[in-house]
Amino acid sequence: EALAFEPVSVMDKEVVPPSGDKHDYMSMGPYWWPDPDKPDGLPYIRRDGEVNPDRDKYDNASLSPMCGHVATLSLASYLLNSDMYAEHAALLLRTWFLDAETRMNPHLEYGQAIPGICDGRGIGIIDTAGNFTKLADALGVLTEADVWTEADAAGMQAWMGDYLTWLLESETGKDEARQHNNHGTYYDMQAIALSLLTEQTDVARSLAEKVAEVRIATQVEPD
Repeated sequence: EALAFEPVSVMDKEVVPPSGDKHDYMSMGPYWWPDPDKPDGLPYIRRDGEVNPDRDKYDNASLSPMCGHVATLSLASYLLNSDMYAEHAALLLRTWFLDAETRMNPHLEYGQAIPGICDGRGIGIIDTAGNFTKLADALGVLTEADVWTEADAAGMQAWMGDYLTWLLESETGKDEARQHNNHGTYYDMQAIALSLLTEQTDVARSLAEKVAEVRIATQVEPD
């Protein structure tokens, strides 16, 4: 199934982000629906627990399976000692992250937008949390494959480094870091994984040292 998965990119979506640049990732909040009492449906209203199928028209519908398949292919390449799997993983990664015509810009300013309310939210960063953490592991495994070149590795490290900088320094990223629920936990997980991937161990250590007090202590009762 992973070998048969065709390359996807942010350029595939029909919706154009507010920036006018399709290289910018965009998704829509899952629980938001058109207001039936408004002629244009705007602003959208929340229906908790009910996912709007229109969400699948955005980049999240491609990102998650692509990352999952890259993780599978990288492991298959290593465990079965076959470059066939690594070669397809490399194609998927180059298409989404590295090729000039199809690459995603390294930010999530338009993650989980709500039509009529906002163009994007810090909450949208959860779109990449599990996905990019998987990729951090997959990229480590792919270094064993001949078809994954030094240029590929350097390109991915640079892309993830730029994304991590945005995650840590942008107002959108800081907003997600302040969340006290699963969003905050996933933010830490992702930021630490990408810090280690980009060899910024001081950043990873700083983030990890805060986890006990800021995350765990607030989510686990003393008893």
